[in-house]
Amino acid sequence: MSNNTLTIRPAKAADREAFLEMWRDFVSLAPGEPGNHQMGETNWDRIMDPGHDLKCVVAVGDDGSLAGFTLFLSLAFTWSTGDVCYLQDIYVRPQSRGKGIAQAMIERLRQLGIEAGWFKIFWMTQADNYSAQLVYDKVAKRMDYLRYDLNVGAP
Repeated sequence: MSNNTLTIRPAKAADREAFLEMWRDFVSLAPGEPGNHQMGETNWDRIMDPGHDLKCVVAVGDDGSLAGFTLFLSLAFTWSTGDVCYLQDIYVRPQSRGKGIAQAMIERLRQLGIEAGWFKIFWMTQADNYSAQLVYDKVAKRMDYLRYDLNVGAP
């Protein structure tokens, strides 16, 4: 993919196969992450359902191929009159990494947040995901919160 022009846009029905391919690669990168790694189809159905909270933007190269995706949702935040956006997942294809695509998708979320009146966007990453942290440190402030998971059902 050439990166002369990059478009960040909402996912559309024609993106299904590329999204599912990227999802499979994405979950393969975290084999020990608790949860159901087979959620690609379900997530796609959620994304395509206009009534569902899960949203997706994709990065599209000038050749029309998808280079990455970002899954997010907005929710009420008890410490602000504005909602917050939880950036759940961000993925860039290996051959497209290092070209500013993740940063461009986060910037698109920031623009969506301005338009929607969000208070903030937040996300988490693994402590040893140093390449992602290099990007995140450029665009956001690292916080000192710890994440705790209390699983209450099957993934």
